[in-house]
Amino acid sequence: MIIKSMSRKQATFGQLVDYMEDGRQDKKYTLKHNLYSNKTEKIKEEFEENARYIKKRKNGVYMYHEVLSITKSNKITEEQQKERLREIAFKYIEKRSQNNLVYAVLHDDKQDNLHYHFMISSNEVQDTSKHRLSKKEFDNLKKELENQVLKNYPELEQKEIINKKSTAKLSKKGAELKRRTGKTSQRDSVKNRLKTVFNSSEDKQSFFENMTNEKLEVYVRGKNIGVVDKVTGRKHRLQTLGMLDEFNRISSIVEKSETIKERKEEIQEQRKPYKEKIKIKTGTLQKDNKGADNMVEKNTTSQEAHGNINDKEGNIISETVGKVKEFIKGDLTAEEVLEQRKQEMKDERVHKEQTKNESSNSNKR
Repeated sequence: MIIKSMSRKQATFGQLVDYMEDGRQDKKYTLKHNLYSNKTEKIKEEFEENARYIKKRKNGVYMYHEVLSITKSNKITEEQQKERLREIAFKYIEKRSQNNLVYAVLHDDKQDNLHYHFMISSNEVQDTSKHRLSKKEFDNLKKELENQVLKNYPELEQKEIINKKSTAKLSKKGAELKRRTGKTSQRDSVKNRLKTVFNSSEDKQSFFENMTNEKLEVYVRGKNIGVVDKVTGRKHRLQTLGMLDEFNRISSIVEKSETIKERKEEIQEQRKPYKEKIKIKTGTLQKDNKGADNMVEKNTTSQEAHGNINDKEGNIISETVGKVKEFIKGDLTAEEVLEQRKQEMKDERVHKEQTKNESSNSNKR
């Protein structure tokens, strides 16, 4: 099913009616909506009279010439198809222009299709303002009507056209160039280079590197995504190239690879501090001597950098370092190292207390 709409900025109602009734129509299926006359001349006058209510404006639209077409089916007779098409035409009028003047004629002169011609007033009956559908509203109307036809009239054997996703389009100039010279158009060149990028990209870095190598650059304008061909400076929409689905596929792959990469980096960052610690394996005393020496040297260097270590504390650290090394080599157990250190700290406190008492007694004397 196909629906076309053409606006007219001149009140040529008579000319359009004459075109619609040039002998190709089946008069039995002619439709009139919000019209009172049956004669052709009176119908023209009704449209002209209604148009006088419109406020005059430069380049203003006076009427719409629209076409509703279906391909002929082999399942039912042509007469049955005309009856179905008339029902569809009434539904179209109801959704498209419920309060406007509408005159519709069915043409059956084509071998492969049946179609209605509609003449629709731009304003509702005796209204000074114009009744206009936005592009989006009109697209939605066409899609909804096609869905109803496919669902409710399967015997018409219509194919999905209006709701079908658009594929790559080739401009008239591009098609003519290919026909005459066999050369690839700029659009085909960009498309082929994009395919190379998509097929050879595994992550974000490789994607942008490949785009640079192919002299392409991504751009976004509103809801449209496209590429700039740096060779010609021209912009090409991915939707027009028929590459939007491929782009979405590679985008999901790139996003997934980036997520995995970030997760790996987080895990490595979490593990990094533990690499400098001494690891003790239960039940064994075989350790990495070199790793322990490095750790001890790092700790000693870090503490010395503060300049707050006196000779006595330095000796304690040296002794502790020695015991840690003995423990790692297997000369001492973990419990022995801890017990020795506790005893040393206890002896140190006793020594400090004695020294403090001796000093106090000396001052009293």
